Parts: sequence; structure tokens; C-alpha cells
Amino acid sequence: MSQLIAHELTTLGTANPRIGVDGGRMPSRYLTIDGVPAYQIGYSCGTCGLVLRRQPGAPTGPLSAAAVRDRLNAGLNGLDQEVIDAFAAQLPRADYQVMLLDTLPTLAAPGATNDYFALDGPAGWRNEEFEYSIDPANASYYRLDRLAVGDHDELFEFAVPMGDPTELDADVVARYSQAPGRPTAVAFGLLDIEGPWFRRERHWGLFHFLLDGHHKMAAAAANNAPIRLLTFVSAGESLACDDELLRLPEIIRADGHGRADR
Repeated sequence: MSQLIAHELTTLGTANPRIGVDGGRMPSRYLTIDGVPAYQIGYSCGTCGLVLRRQPGAPTGPLSAAAVRDRLNAGLNGLDQEVIDAFAAQLPRADYQVMLLDTLPTLAAPGATNDYFALDGPAGWRNEEFEYSIDPANASYYRLDRLAVGDHDELFEFAVPMGDPTELDADVVARYSQAPGRPTAVAFGLLDIEGPWFRRERHWGLFHFLLDGHHKMAAAAANNAPIRLLTFVSAGESLACDDELLRLPEIIRADGHGRADR
């Protein structure tokens, strides 16, 4: 279950960001860090399915902001402009839906019983008349919420680490497991909406690529505990229209007392 703490739509970013989206290698799109492809994140057609494929040689380090680390470790209670500005300096110039959420992460490995790309995705694209498949994931990630969107669509949320979450420093993870309050992770968000051409239903994939808070996220998943997440969801780089992006807070807020179906 996700709980929306605060949100605002604002213009942020810089002309020379550290993180970006490369859509020039058609038909694929890539999340990049310092210009290096880190993840294949989808196709431009809108019908091929959600994609999460880590790229060879992908950077593994976080894009943290040391100046606001203490504030994040203590946990944000609302949108903090100093924290927003610190991370906006690493983001591409665009309009962003900035949201502060409490959410419950579950680690998912490729091919596991909770792997979207092995189960939910293929089920959504299955058709008895056609051979149709989606790309399998090749790296571990975190499942967050699965929410209804209207009568036909569903929203699937993912938190994506920059490296292998099983290779984190166990002592640091343990320290966050014992930390008071609700330490806050930070992410760059993309909303990609895909649906097979032969079906009305679509999957809204809300990807939160972790910039900071990898150990915090691992600790929350290990303890089956919520984590606070500050996420910058890009309007310019998402495969969704402005109206769909603007609906995100409403969708998440409506589920605040609902289900967390994984």
C-alpha cells in the first residue's frame, strides 16, 4: 500500500544532467548515467510491453547529494526545497510530478514468483492467436504497489537500484534496519504506459530509479517495512500524456486505504 504524503508539479533540472533518457537508438529507450546506458527501459511503440534490462558496463554508484544526507537519513515529513534543489541539479530539464510517498518494497529476482516480467507482463500480453511475448528482466528490482486505474488499466510500481541489491554492505543495511523514524530514499521516476494492440487494457509502469537510498530500500524490504520515497517523475521523458501524469497523485491517494496486491 502506498500513502501519498505530499506532491507538486514543478519545472526542474539542468541542461547538463547526470541522469537522462536516450531515445535516439530507435526503437529502444535507455536510462543513462553520465551518458552511459544503464537500463533499457522500453520501446517507443506503446504496444510492446514494459522493459527493464540492465546494460553491460552500466554505472553502479548512487547519485547522492552529500549536502542533504542528514535530512534524508532523518526522514522527510514534507517536500523539502533544499533537498529538491540538490537532486534537481542532476536531472534533465523538464516538468516533474514530485511526490513523497510511503511504500512497501518487496525484492524481486528475475524469474521469481513475484517478478512482473515473468508473470504479470506476459499475462497481459498473452493471446491464443498470436505468439506475443515481452522482454524478461535480467536484474533484481523491488516491487511496490499494484493499483487499479479506472475500469480497465492497472498501475505497477517498481523501485530500480543502480546495482545488485544483494551485494550491498550488510552492516549498513543492518544500521538502517535499526534507524528511528522513516529514512527517505530518492528516485528519478518514469511513467510508461503500454498495452497490446489486441486488448483494451493497459499497464501503467511507474519506475523509480534510485538515486540515493539503496541500503535504506534493502533494509525496508528485508524487514517488510514501509520506506519513505521522494520521487521526481518526469513528464518530458515518460511515455504518458500530461493528463495521465497529473492523475498519479489521485490514483495513489485513492488506494491509501486499499490493497497492495503483488
